[in-house]
Amino acid sequence: MKRQGLVITAVIGLIVAIGLGTWTVKQVAATKATHETVDSAAIVVKKTAPQHRAGNYTKAQALAKIDTLMKNAHIMGTLLITNNGPAGVMTRSYGYADVASAKKNSADEVYPLASLQKAITGTVIQGLINQGKLTMTTRLSRYFPQIPYAKNITIRELLDHRSGLRMGEPVPASILPNEAAEVAYTVSHLTSTNNHAFAYSNANFTMLAGVIRKVTGKSYQANVRSIILKPLAMHHTYDYNQIPINVIDPNSYQLTKGYSQSAVISKPLQSSELGAGSLYSSVGDYYKFIHALFTGKLVGKAGFDELAADQKISYAGGIYYLGHGNVRIGGSDNSFQTYYMGTVDAKIGVVLFDNQGVFDGDNSVGFAIQAILAKSDPF
Repeated sequence: MKRQGLVITAVIGLIVAIGLGTWTVKQVAATKATHETVDSAAIVVKKTAPQHRAGNYTKAQALAKIDTLMKNAHIMGTLLITNNGPAGVMTRSYGYADVASAKKNSADEVYPLASLQKAITGTVIQGLINQGKLTMTTRLSRYFPQIPYAKNITIRELLDHRSGLRMGEPVPASILPNEAAEVAYTVSHLTSTNNHAFAYSNANFTMLAGVIRKVTGKSYQANVRSIILKPLAMHHTYDYNQIPINVIDPNSYQLTKGYSQSAVISKPLQSSELGAGSLYSSVGDYYKFIHALFTGKLVGKAGFDELAADQKISYAGGIYYLGHGNVRIGGSDNSFQTYYMGTVDAKIGVVLFDNQGVFDGDNSVGFAIQAILAKSDPF
C-alpha cells in the first residue's frame, strides 16, 4: 500500500485549488458513468424533496457535475455521497467490476478498505479504553516486550504513527495462515527506532490488532464484529479471505495507453495487513461506520474526542483532521484506491472506492465532489 505523509497545509490548499474544476485526460471506452443506484446498506432515503436554495446547485446539476468529474478522470468504482447525513445518502456506480465480462460495478460490492481500515482498528481500541481495559498511555511492552524500545511506545503513539516503528511492505511468500502468524510476521519485519516523529507505517496498526487480541483473548476479527459490525448491521464487510461467493469483489485495473489493463491482487500481501488493510467493505457500510463514530454512537462523544485527539489539525486514530470541521482518509492497495472525505459531523460525506484510478488524481476528485456537495441543495 502506498501511503501519503501528513501534509495538512498542502491538502487544505488542494481543496481550494480544485474548487469545482475538472481537467482533461484520455478517455477509455471501458470507463463510463452508469445508472444511479440506491445502496441497500444505506440508512434512510429522504422522502420529501427539499426547497431549492438560491445560489446552490440543484440536485440534478450537482449529480451532472459529479458524473463529469468521474468520467473525465476515467475512474471505475462505486461512489457514495450525501450532504444531508444518512437521509441524503445516494450511491452511484461507474465502469466495470470485470471488464472482460462487462460486469458493472454496483452499490453493494466490496472493495479492499486499505488504510480506511485503520479508523476501524482505532475505534476497537477506543472501545477497550472505554471498558477500562486499556488507556492511551498503556505501554506496548506490556504485550510485546520483545520489541526494542517497547517500554517507550504508548497506545496513543501507535494510533498516531508516532511510535518509532518503521516497516516497508514486504510480501510474504505465501498467504499467512491466521492472525497470530500475521502479527508475528510484522513483529519479525519491523524496525523500532525510538524516534517518535510522525512516520506512517502499517506496523503501528497491526501491532494494535495484536494488542486487541492479547487484551481480549479473542481474535481481531471477532472484536470488530462485536464492537462495530453487529451493532451497526454492517452486512457488507468481510475479512479479505472470507468474502461470500455471491458477493462481487471487483478486479483491479490500471489505465494504460487508453485501455484498462488487469492488475495483480496479492492475497499474501493482504494477509500481512491485519488491522491496517485486511478488510473488504461496501461504500454504504463504511459510511454507516463513519457516521456512527463521528456522532458518538460507537464510542460516545467523549470517546470519539479522545480517539480524535480533540480534532486538532493532525492525524489521529486512523483519520486526518484538516481543521474547519473537515476530515479525510485515503488508502491504496493492489491498484485499488479508497477515500473518505467530508465533515466531522458526517453530514457531508464522500466515500469513493475505485478499482481503476490514480491515487493523487482521485484524491483531488474526492475533494472536488465534497466542494460540489457543500454548494448544493440538500439531497
